[in-house]
Amino acid sequence: MAVGCTLSVLHQTPPENPSWWLCFPAGATASRGPTFFWAHVFYFSKILEFVDTLLILLSGSRSRRLSFLHVYHHAVVVVMCYMWLTESQSLLTVGLVTNSAVHVLMYAYYLLAALGFRPPWKRAVTDCQITQFLIGYLVSGFMLYFHFTGSGCSGIRSWGFNILFTTSLLALFVNFHLNNYAKKRKLDQNGFDKDKRS
Repeated sequence: MAVGCTLSVLHQTPPENPSWWLCFPAGATASRGPTFFWAHVFYFSKILEFVDTLLILLSGSRSRRLSFLHVYHHAVVVVMCYMWLTESQSLLTVGLVTNSAVHVLMYAYYLLAALGFRPPWKRAVTDCQITQFLIGYLVSGFMLYFHFTGSGCSGIRSWGFNILFTTSLLALFVNFHLNNYAKKRKLDQNGFDKDKRS
């Protein structure tokens, strides 16, 4: 999906409007073409991710794996993707490409872990998720520039919802990162220091 999204965005971007992937023309309602095909696939994949939550519930490991971040993310991202499609939201292209790429990395990790291998790059998955949100802020700045200096960009209301959701996810993922990696690193350092002193 990540490759399909990227190639579709490159193919569908008009040569006379290279900023199309950042700013769909204001009032754009026609969600057609390869980019929007992948946007629909992406939307349906988010519905399919509810199966992940269902499997956690059925496995009985709720208390360990079913966090607020997990439930909130899976529930609200479906709404966000629906709004991307119904309002032809500018920047959906960036969300498609970056989020698909992060999910390739994340599901590769889960697959290897399920097969009994523990890849050393678990933290990199969370780092990439946080980086994805920061990229979203950066390109939002460019999109807003095109919106206010040109004829406007499509889906600004949807973008507003998207940026609020992204901000909440950034806070939750940073909190997850601090709780799972920063504290662990501090404990490892303290343990190392104790061993060194003895």
